[in-house]
Amino acid sequence: MLIFLDSNIICANFHMKGPSFEIMKKVGTIVLGQVVVDEVCNKYREKAKEQLKATQKAVNELNNFLSVPIEIPSQNLLDTECKKYQDYLDFFCIETGMTVPEDYPRISHRDVVQRALLRKKPFKADGSTGYRDYLVWLTCLNTARTYSNEEIHFITSNVHDFSDLADKTKLHPDLLHDLNELGIPESRFHYWNSVKSFIDNCAGIRAAEIDEHRRIITEIEQNEGGFCTPLQKFVDESIIGLDISRQEILTLGESATLKQIELFSDFSVEDMVTITDDEYLLDVCADSMGIIDSYSDISEIDEIEKMNDEDIGFDLEILECDKNGKCRIRVTEGIQIHLRAIYSKKSNAIISIELDYIDDYDCPYCSY
Repeated sequence: MLIFLDSNIICANFHMKGPSFEIMKKVGTIVLGQVVVDEVCNKYREKAKEQLKATQKAVNELNNFLSVPIEIPSQNLLDTECKKYQDYLDFFCIETGMTVPEDYPRISHRDVVQRALLRKKPFKADGSTGYRDYLVWLTCLNTARTYSNEEIHFITSNVHDFSDLADKTKLHPDLLHDLNELGIPESRFHYWNSVKSFIDNCAGIRAAEIDEHRRIITEIEQNEGGFCTPLQKFVDESIIGLDISRQEILTLGESATLKQIELFSDFSVEDMVTITDDEYLLDVCADSMGIIDSYSDISEIDEIEKMNDEDIGFDLEILECDKNGKCRIRVTEGIQIHLRAIYSKKSNAIISIELDYIDDYDCPYCSY
């Protein structure tokens, strides 16, 4: 879920604090357009300047009663705080996963003027204003096109320029026409005329579902006999001794076999899907240290050890070599074991397990 905010939403809560924004972050990714960031930063400066002016006036009046006047470095303080706020928005974009704001839309001045002359929303009836609103709208549309598999939730309090005149909870027909022209299904694009409406009718419900989802996962993970024990048994009986040549692991030589596993994390559920009224499908992962035996020619050992000197993350040991120079080697490296399991609510236990895949950590020589 991508939650695209208009500038008026952020200007009502510059630092996006409080329960509503926490719920938004829980259920989706908050998306900011560069035009929104620029407009918000400008509005922040205007508001801060206004407050500083009022504060300076109050301080001047107070100084009439003080023996030592109080001084406020107004301009320096304003510049510093505005820079801090810009940094805050930059970090917010990184924190949410966007990395950077969505760029300005590429559109000619002629096309913008044509839209205004036709009096189409979000331009006002006289076509005099609406330029920035139109850029915000185009940025949101571009986001919907770029992330075509995501739900888009557009939130703005500007009902005069974005809402249907007959029903303020719906998009204006001009904007619905834009969606249809671009092939963006209305079922994937959702319009909200307030944060409260979005929270009450969508995000709050999904947040509760997420919390319940996490509660069930935690309950399953803490079930020693029905969850941990069968997984450990499967690892001991089905994975130890496995030929891992085709797994996503850097294996040295030929006939690589996983000889031993030492788990150094608990089994954790990475994803859970309800498949029947009684059963969940679990994606499970565990971090571990794997001991892998394989065979390599003695002539290749030097190259292997050279690779190891470059710190690729494993310990190498030569176990034995025959008279033909064929050596059995042992490598110890960190691996992740990924399993899939079916968990029965009725039995309160795992009833089926299979290996999904095994991979290693940050392997610079691997092709994946």
